[in-house]
Amino acid sequence: MRYPTGDFRFAHQPRSVTSALFFALLPGLVAHAKRTGRRIVLVLDNGGCFTSRASKAAIEAAKPHVRVFWLPRYTSETLNWIEGFWGELKSTYFSRMLTADRDSFYGAAVHLLRRVRRRGKLPTRAATP
Repeated sequence: MRYPTGDFRFAHQPRSVTSALFFALLPGLVAHAKRTGRRIVLVLDNGGCFTSRASKAAIEAAKPHVRVFWLPRYTSETLNWIEGFWGELKSTYFSRMLTADRDSFYGAAVHLLRRVRRRGKLPTRAATP
């Protein structure tokens, strides 16, 4: 999520976030930083997929183009506003999304996120910390 514009990028995979998904995201961030000449500040919580030995090595390799700001452990929603952001997505988008069955939800959710991304901006409430 790019603050304050609300532009966002996302990576996805079924089930939960893993280090492999994080590794797939980093090269795109580095390429974007090189292309624009601007450093990216990536705000991360202390989830295992970000703090694994391999993830820390990948973060180190992404320097100086990507700088990580680590949130304190057990951060409230006030500081870790991504929780509010996901809540906004759930109530604004996902709650209105109908699928034929449970198995088709994942694909429909990815399609919806791509559509929102193409518009270039998320709703103001979701984009504001």
